[in-house]
Amino acid sequence: MSQIRALATACTVAGILLGCSTVGPQTIRSGRMAYNEAIAETNAQQMLMVPVHNRYEEGNHMLAVASVTANVRVSSRAGIQAGFGNSDNYDGNLVPFSGGFIYEENPTISYLPVTGEAYLRQLTSPIPLSLFSQISHVLPDPAFAYGMVLGSINNIQNPAFLYGEQEDDPQFDELVDIMISLTRERRLYWVRGSQDGESMSLLVLRPGGDETVVKMLKLLQLPMDKANDDRIVMPVTLGLEDMSENGISMTTRSLWELIEILTASVQVPAADESSGMVSTFPRRGRVGKELQITYADERPDSAYVAVEYRDGWFSIDNTDITTKRYFKFMGSFWNAALSESLDDGTAAPVLTVPVSR
Repeated sequence: MSQIRALATACTVAGILLGCSTVGPQTIRSGRMAYNEAIAETNAQQMLMVPVHNRYEEGNHMLAVASVTANVRVSSRAGIQAGFGNSDNYDGNLVPFSGGFIYEENPTISYLPVTGEAYLRQLTSPIPLSLFSQISHVLPDPAFAYGMVLGSINNIQNPAFLYGEQEDDPQFDELVDIMISLTRERRLYWVRGSQDGESMSLLVLRPGGDETVVKMLKLLQLPMDKANDDRIVMPVTLGLEDMSENGISMTTRSLWELIEILTASVQVPAADESSGMVSTFPRRGRVGKELQITYADERPDSAYVAVEYRDGWFSIDNTDITTKRYFKFMGSFWNAALSESLDDGTAAPVLTVPVSR
C-alpha cells in the first residue's frame, strides 16, 4: 500500500511540474487582454476628463502609455518523504508530499507626458481632408461624420454654435444626403491627387443629366454645363479661398473645436452653474444638440465611461449611442494627433513606474 501511495504522490508532483511549463502561454492569454482593457479604459477616462475640466475652465494634462514591460517569474518545488520497512517506524512522522508554487509579475510601465508645440499644433489644426474622407468612406452611415467634422461646404455653413437668431442651414443636410446617396450608388468617390498625394477631388461618375447630380451642382453653386458629361471632377481645397469654377472649398473642424462642442454638453450641478464657476456656451448646432455628459452623485450603473470629480460622477450613458459615437470618433482623431506629436521627437521625458506583485 505504501508503494502505491508513493507512486501516486510522485505522479502528482510530476503533473504539477508539467503544468508549470504551460504558465507562459497562459500568462499571455490572460495578461495581454487585461493590460489592453486597462489601457483602453483609462484612455477613455482621461479623454472624458478633458471636456469636464474645460467646463470648469481648468487646465488639462495627459499621459500617454509609452510602453508596458511585464516580467513574469514562476518557480515550484516539490518533495516526497517515503519510508521502507515496518510502517510502525514512520507512520505519523513523515509528510508524504510537500510543495510550493511562486508566481511573480513585475510590470514596468512607461508614461509620456503629452505637451509641447507639436501637440498644440495637432489640437488646433483643421482635420485633414484625406483623413476625413477615409473615415467617412468606411462608415455605414457617414452622415454623422459629415456633420461632426465639416464646418462648411462652399457657402453652405454647418456651425458648431448658433449665435443670436442663427439657425442650422437645411441645405447642409440636403447636400450631405445627396453625396451619401451617390456614394452608395458607387457614383461619387473621394480621389487623392496622383502627383502630391495630398490634394483631394470629388469624382462623380455617369452624371448624365441626373436630377440628383443637377441638384447637387446647384447647391454647390457650380456650373450646370458639366451635368451631361461622362464624369465630373471637382477639386476640393481645405479653407475659404476662392476656387476655380468647378472646385469645392471645404472647412473642417479642429480637434480643439470637437472638444469644445463636447464641453458644451457637460451637465454640472446647479450650484456650480449659478455661482459662475463654469463656462457658458451659445446654443449648440446640429452636431452638438444631442450630445450629453451627465452628472450624478453616485456612479451610474449604465455608464459607458465615467470619472469621479468634484464629489460626483461625470459619465456617458451606455444607451446614448449618439454621444458614444461622437466620443469614439473624437478618440480616433485624438489618437492620430497624439501619434503625430509623439513622433515629432520633442516629447517630454518619459516617466517609468515599476510595479511588483
